[in-house]
Amino acid sequence: MPIQYSAPLQRAWARMKSMLFRPFNLEVWFVLGFTAWLARLWDNAGMGSSNKWRNGINFRDDDADYIFRGDFDQWDTGNFDWWGLGGLEAGIILMLIFFGIAFAVLLAWLSSRGEFMFLDNVVHKRAKVSQPWREYGAQADSLFLWRIGVQIVAGIVAIALLLPGLFMILPIAEGGLWRGIGVFGAVMLALLGMGLGIVATLVSFWTDQFVVPIMYLRRLNILDGWRVFLPVLHTRIVPLFLFALFYLALAIGVGLAVMAAGLVTCCIGLVILAIPYIGTVIMLPIYVTARALGPEFLGQFGDEYRLWDESEADPAAPEPPVDNIDGGDSTR
Repeated sequence: MPIQYSAPLQRAWARMKSMLFRPFNLEVWFVLGFTAWLARLWDNAGMGSSNKWRNGINFRDDDADYIFRGDFDQWDTGNFDWWGLGGLEAGIILMLIFFGIAFAVLLAWLSSRGEFMFLDNVVHKRAKVSQPWREYGAQADSLFLWRIGVQIVAGIVAIALLLPGLFMILPIAEGGLWRGIGVFGAVMLALLGMGLGIVATLVSFWTDQFVVPIMYLRRLNILDGWRVFLPVLHTRIVPLFLFALFYLALAIGVGLAVMAAGLVTCCIGLVILAIPYIGTVIMLPIYVTARALGPEFLGQFGDEYRLWDESEADPAAPEPPVDNIDGGDSTR
């Protein structure tokens, strides 16, 4: 059976419509939107500012000469001014950095919980918070540790690439043959960094779209989830890569549509969408469809990977009622 791409999207879209519009319940939207908002905290936490520090370190021109010559004994450290701050200000900045990192870790933990809460609601076509929070805590904590570990490894790799890149500046500044060597080395490092970045992006994407559903279905930790997924990746790497491109094309299309709608409303719509949580509730049909798309695609590789019966998302099939919010039992 050939691997399909549009059919899983159609089934994911049908599942979204049965959850959110048959019938329409505003309370369901807000509760389900809360779990989707939690799940997206990890993505939003990675959005940093691009502000540049100016006049960061003040030292004399001859100090720079001492540094590049390696004559640190002649370096007048009295002229070294860390943003013109004293000990108290520097301590405050370090404390703010510490709390910023702690807050980012907290967001990563909450987002990992939200991933399984949101997925559980999409699987069961319901809107619950407390039950999936407790039921999938072990899997969520495993995902959280994986994400933190991946970030640490990514930081180490980035530093390992950045340091040789800094040394490439000196040959480029020398001119002549050394400049060509420096440019060649810098280009090679840039290509290596791009390649590693693509691999890291695919690993993160496949984790969210496929490994997390496998963890949910079989109650596994992240490493065991990847062990189950790796044989599929080994035998179906081309379709999985094409699915990533398909997903990227959909994301770009949705982004352009949202941008166009925002411009039509004189950017008022964009301002509303930028409001935390409220924007997620408004965009909930897109997020539910996106959350259901990965499991729908994964289900093509065998019944053991299906989180729900395909007939549940068939537009022609009778629609089951959405469970009461935080009430009632359901079966998979």
